Amino acid sequence: MSRYLLIVILAMVFLPVVFPMASLFFVVSTSWLSDKTEVTLPYGRTSEIESKWHEEAKMMKDRSDEEIKSSLFKLAQEYEEAHLFWVNTEGIVKFDTAERDKGTGRWSPSDAVEYMKSAGNNKENFIVVAFVGGGQNNAGRGFISIEVPRVLVTASTSDHLGLLYYGLFMTVVPAIFILISWSFFRQIIKRLIRLKGALSTPGADGIPLPVEVNKKDEIGRLEESFNGMVSQLRESQEQQKKEEHLRKNLIADLSHDLRTPLTVVRGHVHALSKELLTDSGKESLHLIEGKMDDLGGLIDNLLSYNLLASGKYTMKLESVDVLRMVRESIAAWYPVWEKENYEIDIDIDDEEKPVIWDVDKQGFRRVLDNLFQNIVRHAKDGRYVRVAAETRSGKSYLIIEDRGPGIDMRSEHAGAGIGLSIVDLLLARMDLIRMVEYTGQGTKILITVKETA
Repeated sequence: MSRYLLIVILAMVFLPVVFPMASLFFVVSTSWLSDKTEVTLPYGRTSEIESKWHEEAKMMKDRSDEEIKSSLFKLAQEYEEAHLFWVNTEGIVKFDTAERDKGTGRWSPSDAVEYMKSAGNNKENFIVVAFVGGGQNNAGRGFISIEVPRVLVTASTSDHLGLLYYGLFMTVVPAIFILISWSFFRQIIKRLIRLKGALSTPGADGIPLPVEVNKKDEIGRLEESFNGMVSQLRESQEQQKKEEHLRKNLIADLSHDLRTPLTVVRGHVHALSKELLTDSGKESLHLIEGKMDDLGGLIDNLLSYNLLASGKYTMKLESVDVLRMVRESIAAWYPVWEKENYEIDIDIDDEEKPVIWDVDKQGFRRVLDNLFQNIVRHAKDGRYVRVAAETRSGKSYLIIEDRGPGIDMRSEHAGAGIGLSIVDLLLARMDLIRMVEYTGQGTKILITVKETA
């Protein structure tokens, strides 16, 4: 967490800190460059020129006009490219290397004062004004002035270099900060992408593979949690497989164990049916036969469900006219519905356009038998069955409708849940789907081809 906080803190204080640092760097670099450059100036530093000029002015205190001119002449030879002149107290120019007056006629006191005031603001020349004999103090003998082109006393390139260094500092420091931040967050993104890839790429068993934990930071702890989740899922899957295996073996053993005594009971019932029995006895025997048939159907459903769930149920898909198979199945169940006094509504004409689906014939007949059997067992109160073929939005549907209490209602007959589970498993293997609609008067089951993505 410390690294993330450090990045955030640096980002917050970056601008308030980097600008003062850059300004300080500019001042220091400019001063250092100026010191290095002014050493090679032809007339020395500006401070040296100013100090020397005032010293020369002091030494002229007791000199005659000719001696002052001679001194100024020597200084003019020393400062060849400078402009030197001397104005006495009466405003007369006594010496001028440019051989021209400063102003028109005599210098008035106001002209002298104005010249001295503007000397420091001159952009082209470095000007030093000193009173003759007094340096910076007026000794009553006028003033001498020296004007040196600023290009000779200042290193103009140093300012440019200072600005260059300032620009480099303001470019390099943010670039380094951005590069470090980008590298830091790029590593985070790479690790998150790797974790996302591991999460979205399941292994052979359908469970993501664990990731390698390289760092013990927050993302490392997230990776450890992910690996723990993967481990728990794999353990849960193994446990589920074991339980599924035990369940299938239990169903197979129970089905086998139940079928043997059921066969014996069925034989004794058949023997009793040949004996002379009262009407009550015959009715009881008939009920026993019915319950035995229910129990036999339940055992068959258990075995079928076990085979379907384990993937051992062999299916052979063929392109067939399912409406023809529906008519054949209806013909087999018609007597049963008539015996139970059902109102039968068959809306499938012989001239109906064939509906070709890829189905397993035996499996599809099993689906129809289970659905029709559920109507007899659980929708007997409605005494109604309707089988129809409809086309909705260009898609064919097989419809089986009843007027019973609904498949969610409890029934006195066992096996309804397993029967519908077998129906769904068989339909799924044939890429078909079962949908249920409640009409208010009963239940409508629709079977159609599953839509592919």
